[in-house]
Amino acid sequence: MKNAVVKVNKTDLAKAEKRQRQQALDAVDVRALPKTKIISSVFTTDKAARRTVPYGTLFIICIFTIAALFVTFLSVRVNEVNNEISTLNTKLADIREQTADAKAEIFEKKDITQIRQTAERYGMVRSEYLPAHYITIEAEDKVTVTEEEDGEREYSFAALLSAFGDSISSFLEYIR
Repeated sequence: MKNAVVKVNKTDLAKAEKRQRQQALDAVDVRALPKTKIISSVFTTDKAARRTVPYGTLFIICIFTIAALFVTFLSVRVNEVNNEISTLNTKLADIREQTADAKAEIFEKKDITQIRQTAERYGMVRSEYLPAHYITIEAEDKVTVTEEEDGEREYSFAALLSAFGDSISSFLEYIR
């Protein structure tokens, strides 16, 4: 047996040592210990006595935070709407001013003295200052109908244009 190998399991030794220490602690009688200091209160910890997270308090804090943020959001939105309203009121005042200016210009253009001055600038005169032309009409009006030939058809269209031009020129003379 000189050549025998002994293996030591360290985990088994560690567990055994822990068990021995625990048994030693359990075996100690508190009354048998020397009294060096008197402890006024004893602190024990139970699973039920552990401190838990105060969910109610956190919930109330969240509700108040959300309410404060909502009030802040609404006040910012009210300021934005008030700015938009003031901008629109400024635009409305500008439009009313432009409307008043346009009405004044229309009133000036309807003024007969303004119209007369503009007409005189362009060379127009009153009809009372123009010479009167009288046309005498003979007692008998005659209409003659001629036969149409192929070559005269173009000439008759030219005559129509000529008559149209004469009527326009006489109308322009009447206006002057």
